[in-house]
Amino acid sequence: MANAILKGIKGISFDFWYTIARYETDKEWKRQDEIRVVEFCKILADLGFETPRDRVERTLREVGTECEAERNHTEIEVSSRVVITRFLTRLGIRKQIAGGLNRLLQSFDESLLKVKIVAEPGAIEVLAELKNRGYPLILLSNTSHGHIIKRIMDREGLTPYFDHLLYTDEIGPRKPNPEAFKVMLTRLETKAEETVHVGDRLELDVLGARRSKVRSVLYASNRDRCYDGYPRPDFCIHDLRELIQNQEE
Repeated sequence: MANAILKGIKGISFDFWYTIARYETDKEWKRQDEIRVVEFCKILADLGFETPRDRVERTLREVGTECEAERNHTEIEVSSRVVITRFLTRLGIRKQIAGGLNRLLQSFDESLLKVKIVAEPGAIEVLAELKNRGYPLILLSNTSHGHIIKRIMDREGLTPYFDHLLYTDEIGPRKPNPEAFKVMLTRLETKAEETVHVGDRLELDVLGARRSKVRSVLYASNRDRCYDGYPRPDFCIHDLRELIQNQEE
């Protein structure tokens, strides 16, 4: 039954964002940031720090840019707690507001639960079929708040199909770091050449898989080109259902 993509494969890894789930619209992604700004202003005010909205918004953006640059340079995850700590440090109130850090952290993380994030078209069908065929499935997601992604997966009915869930804020290394893929292979108990990783990012999913000798599948649902200056994926698909279609005569 396996097509060329799955020939010789004994374990399958999936990315989360824009592979098995996504923001329903781009507006939802922007609304998430707006929720954080509004709630942060209120929490800070409750704690005695009246902070202009534009300063909260600017500081969150600056810290986000700084943390993303650090992630890209070190290939190690930066947790939500670190993000909030740096936010307070930039505002100059880290020590004065120590007791409120957890409130800000909860707001930062749970903003994802207040916007519409849905399962990718075909995801449930494909995961169910792969599971039915006996493939062990694992999630390998770059994220600073894995416990929230888990709740979203539970809500959307994705969790039951996975044997293992790997969130980079819990394991440390993040894609494309080969150490993240090493953890994935250890959990799956498969060899690199027996494993395929499916994701939407050339610079994270495909590059990381290539570095680790894992078969790569680029899920390019809304791309015109499969690659541009990055390592070429072993396969490129535009619909997740291509993973379970019989392509061999």
